[in-house]
Amino acid sequence: MSVDTQFHTPVYNAVAYPGGGFLRSLKRAPGRRSRAGAAVFGPTPPSAGGEPARPEPPRVSELRRLLGWFIRVRWLFVCGLVLAVVVAVNVFGIALAVGKTLAVAVVIASYNVVFAAYHRYQRRTSPDPAGGAIEAGLQIGLDLVALTVLLHFMGGGTSPLVCLYLIHANAGVMFLPRRAALLIGAGAFGLFLSLVVPEWGAVVPSDALTAVSAVAGAQAPFRAVLALSLLVTMSASMAITSTIVRGLRTRERQLEEALTSLSEKQMQLVQTEKHASLGRLVAGIAHEINNPIQFIHGNMGLLSEAFGDVLPILDAEAGRRPDLRLARLDYPFFRKQVPVLLKDLSDGADRIGIIVRELRAYARQDEGRLDQHVDLAAVIRAATRLLHNRLKHYRVDQDLDPALPAMQGNAAQLQQVVVNALENALQALPGDGSGHIAVRAHPARGGKTIEFTVEDNGCGIAPEHRDLIFDPFFTTRQASGGTGLGLAIIDEIVKQHRGRIEVESEVGQGTIFRFLLPVKGAGAA
Repeated sequence: MSVDTQFHTPVYNAVAYPGGGFLRSLKRAPGRRSRAGAAVFGPTPPSAGGEPARPEPPRVSELRRLLGWFIRVRWLFVCGLVLAVVVAVNVFGIALAVGKTLAVAVVIASYNVVFAAYHRYQRRTSPDPAGGAIEAGLQIGLDLVALTVLLHFMGGGTSPLVCLYLIHANAGVMFLPRRAALLIGAGAFGLFLSLVVPEWGAVVPSDALTAVSAVAGAQAPFRAVLALSLLVTMSASMAITSTIVRGLRTRERQLEEALTSLSEKQMQLVQTEKHASLGRLVAGIAHEINNPIQFIHGNMGLLSEAFGDVLPILDAEAGRRPDLRLARLDYPFFRKQVPVLLKDLSDGADRIGIIVRELRAYARQDEGRLDQHVDLAAVIRAATRLLHNRLKHYRVDQDLDPALPAMQGNAAQLQQVVVNALENALQALPGDGSGHIAVRAHPARGGKTIEFTVEDNGCGIAPEHRDLIFDPFFTTRQASGGTGLGLAIIDEIVKQHRGRIEVESEVGQGTIFRFLLPVKGAGAA
């Protein structure tokens, strides 16, 4: 059976249903990815509680924006570093390795120029998620190496610039996934140790610690406390930043999914209003057609009676005139066929009247009440009459149990279930005239349930689509105008009637939709 799930009628006003309605039941199928949460490094595996096991990395656009901000901050740092060196030497008379410090500043500025040019190039091309991650790791890594060298020339492990290790470790949490951020943090602490340990062993000079060195045995505890403090501070700040980023990303994902859901609901409301307008138009046309049909039907009775009265006169005239012709027809043929024509006209008028009444009933807005006594067999027959013009091209078998019990529900909604199920079957049938549809209804479970099935020998449903066919807006016929609402509406109506749907399908062989509806709406099928 085709899974084009067109919305075929305006009857179903889901908002009116008690207990929530179709609009509030829109939900994403299990296993389907949200369009709103696409991240740089792919999906985040969920934890047992349904939340991501780790904070999602930023999307490509966000990562590019953060990297651009990081490049601008680096320019400010280079300018501040040069200014600090000039002020420290010329104003405060602090002895610094000015040449070496400025050389580090030149190196930082040089690779920042490269990053800025690459960043500008990336903005003109399609963003590459992997390239953004590599660039982020490279920027932070080079900064940490440059910072370690700079600290050696500006006071060693006791320099206030040590706080920049914390900034870069937290930047790694914001820019990169958790594992990469942990590597950045471990690398930052390792670089700090590579600076402090040689100073501790007097491998490199450390003028900043001369005051501490005057106290016997003070250097080792001081350096150990310094390293431990940095480790604890870095771990705590990374944990806090990670928690904040995770919360922000989770909230962002929830908001984007809510926006997507609202957009889908807006589309459904537009479709509902469009088809409601169509329903009002159909009802109006049906009303206009009903008047001339009543006029034709009434006059057909008068014409039939008049023809019966005038027939003896025509017979007598034909006895005197063997060559009598009426309406260019020989009288014997005319006498035989005109009563048949009059009966056909009367039957046709009756049929049009029935169709008009059913269209008016079908297009009538209902209040969603589920306490009507419904003859499902009559509902099925009415639905097949509505689709007669399409069903007549195929073989259609009906097997409706005469002992089918009346059920509690809503006749208009159940008629929509039948119409949409038949439409779906029709869309799946081959175009060579070999299509076959079987409609069956019989009691089940000792008369407590009605089992209604629609079977076709069409194209079937692909296995990968089997779990998606009842999702709103899912359709395999989008190119030909499918909206993906027909089966979703069927599913919601059946749920409102406390029933369930079973689907059996094989590609190329056909599909069976089995509807199990409780006779009393309070029970479950």
